[in-house]
Amino acid sequence: MTGNRFVKQDKEAKAKRTNGGFTRFVGDLLDGSMLTRNTTSSVMPFILYLSVLGLFLIFNAYHVEKKIREVEQLREEMTEWRIRYIQTKSAYMYMTSQSEITETLKARGFISPDEPPQLLYDPDDQKGFFERLLPKNW
Repeated sequence: MTGNRFVKQDKEAKAKRTNGGFTRFVGDLLDGSMLTRNTTSSVMPFILYLSVLGLFLIFNAYHVEKKIREVEQLREEMTEWRIRYIQTKSAYMYMTSQSEITETLKARGFISPDEPPQLLYDPDDQKGFFERLLPKNW
C-alpha cells in the first residue's frame, strides 16, 4: 500500500506558500522575474515616486544636520565674543576711572590740581539767541 499522494502534494504546496513572502520577493527580484510581470509596469510610477521621496528625505536629513552643526558653531562663537566684550568693557571702565587716569598722568609728569575747578561767567550766555547774532549797533 502506498501513501496518500493527495495529502503529500497538499503538504508540499502549503510548504511552498509559507516559504516566506520576503524571501520569495528577494528571489524574484534577484532572478529578474519580477520585472517581466505585467503588474510591475503599472506599479513603476509609484516605485519611482517612493524612490524620489526617499532621496529627498535623505537629502533633507543631511541638510538639517549640516545646519545644526553651523548653528552650534555660531553659538560657541557668540559665547566667545560675549566674553571678550565683557572683558573689554570691564578693562575700559577700569582704565577710565578718575583714580586710574590720575595715576597714569602722574607717571607722565602731570600733577593734579589742588583746588577745584571754578565756573567762569560768560556775559553772552545771558543774552538771547537773536541778541548774540545781531551786532549792538544795529
